[in-house]
Parts: sequence; structure tokens; C-alpha cells
Amino acid sequence: MKKLLFSFLILFCFSVNQGFSQNFVELIDGQDVEVDGMLVSYNAVLKESKKESDLYRITTTITNKAGDFMRIFDVSPELFIEKPENALAYFQFTNANGKALSATNAYFYPTPMYVKVSYKCKKCGPLQKDEDPYEYFTKSAIVGTQFVSGSTLSKVSNVRVSEGEIPKVRVMVY
Repeated sequence: MKKLLFSFLILFCFSVNQGFSQNFVELIDGQDVEVDGMLVSYNAVLKESKKESDLYRITTTITNKAGDFMRIFDVSPELFIEKPENALAYFQFTNANGKALSATNAYFYPTPMYVKVSYKCKKCGPLQKDEDPYEYFTKSAIVGTQFVSGSTLSKVSNVRVSEGEIPKVRVMVY
């Protein structure tokens, strides 16, 4: 009986976890939608039609309506690499065909936070006797990322869909 109850408890935990996991939200052209404190939207404008496909210019936008978003790194990288793990939001153009170098998705990344770090350098040349070696040489280090409350990010993408279709866009905010 205890094993059966334990099995049901484990099954219940997995099903509840799936209900609270991050999901895509369908967007409608020109309408703002709030997702996890972020206001997201897109606008699509038809640029041209040729070769059985329509080319749209899509402007995707995300605005922080909640508190400041900050992510602090364990290790300070030399430079911030825009990879999906560091993304703030992921826009997917579901019916885009990707022909002629057109986009099928867009990632939004927060701004890196830099801190000036002082260091001592023995190979950098002589200093004056009264100068502090730790104050003289500095370099910037990335300590994390931030997306301040009230700030907005926008990205313009060229998206190609089949002729006569309207672009379908969905978003996932991390």
C-alpha cells in the first residue's frame, strides 16, 4: 500500500511540474501580451511577394514590466556569448520556411554587467614609486546580465512564408 501511495505521489509531482513548466504563448499581430512580467508583441508588414512566397518584415519587442532582471555568473567570462542558454526570450516564427536567408526565430539577450577590476602587472613597465600597482592597471570583467525594469528590446527580422499566409508567431520567456 505504501509503495502504491508513493508511486502516485511521484506521478502527481511530475504532472504538476509539467503544468508549471515554461510554455509557448501564441501572439497576435499588433497586440501586447504580458508573460511572466514581460510585455511581448510583434508587428508584421508585407515587403514583397515572389517565387510563391511572401516576405514580411517583423518587428518583435519585449518590455520589462516587472522588477529588475539580474543573473549573476559563477565565473566571469572574457566576453558575453549570445547563445540560447543566456537568452531572455525566444520568438519562433512557426510557419516560416527559411528560404533565401530569412529568419525562422529570434532570441533576445539581456545586457551584460561589467565591473572594472584592478590588478598588478609585473611585465607592464615601471611605475612611479608613489603609485599603487593595484590601482594603475584595470580591466573590465563581466559579472552577469541585467534587464532593467521599464527597458525595451526590439529586433527586426525578415521572415518568408508561403504565398497568401500570414506569419504565425509564438514566444517563450525564460
